[in-house]
Amino acid sequence: MSETKNLDWKKARDFDLERTNIWISFTFELLFVVLPYVAIWVLIGSSWNNGKYVNFYNDLPIKELMLCLICFGYIFISLLVNWITYIFHIQKEDSFTFTIAISLCLTGFICNSIWIDSLLIGGFTWFLRILFLVLFALVGIFIGTLSTMLIRNHRFKIEEEDQLLLEAYKNGENIPSLKKIRIERAEKYRLKKQAQMEELKRFREELDNKIAIELANAKNEKKDFDKRISKLDEKEGIKRKKKNNKKNNKST
Repeated sequence: MSETKNLDWKKARDFDLERTNIWISFTFELLFVVLPYVAIWVLIGSSWNNGKYVNFYNDLPIKELMLCLICFGYIFISLLVNWITYIFHIQKEDSFTFTIAISLCLTGFICNSIWIDSLLIGGFTWFLRILFLVLFALVGIFIGTLSTMLIRNHRFKIEEEDQLLLEAYKNGENIPSLKKIRIERAEKYRLKKQAQMEELKRFREELDNKIAIELANAKNEKKDFDKRISKLDEKEGIKRKKKNNKKNNKST
């Protein structure tokens, strides 16, 4: 038995082992996501361009559109930096969830402030800001989680291919090509789906049979019930008839 067969691949993919170190993740998100958006918000955000404070918001060409483009553009910049740290194994797949969620959340906060700041509703503006911040955060979490799953599944496929190649090498067997490995994986997936369909078919047949049996039992029970009722009616009819005959005999 090869050494690779002794590896617990499921254990190696435990949730705790698949997460980026919390301090590395916190430092990255703070330096490359949060602080840049704070700088954008303070330097060119509409919220800091009022009678008390003046920033560079009015210096932007087509300021509303330009501010939105800068915010959304920085999402791609932060993802690019995140990808570089992932390539160099500084962070893992879960980092994309945090980066997308936080960047989209702050983008929504800054961009929606453009029209919210123009409303004369006092403190209610902060309620609207927080509301849109939460909505954008939820969208970001969904997109980020989906991206993390796709990237992680891709890595798992590569690891499985490497495992098969290594096992073949250790056992002195012919090393299969990646194309052959993918064909075998596709065949396993097909057989798995076929087994699932057959299991579903058996479940439906068993369910149909169970329903048919229950309906037949219900019909039989109804027939038995009707027979008992008819017998009771007959007995009652006989009793009433005897009673009426007795009354008739007395009257005569």
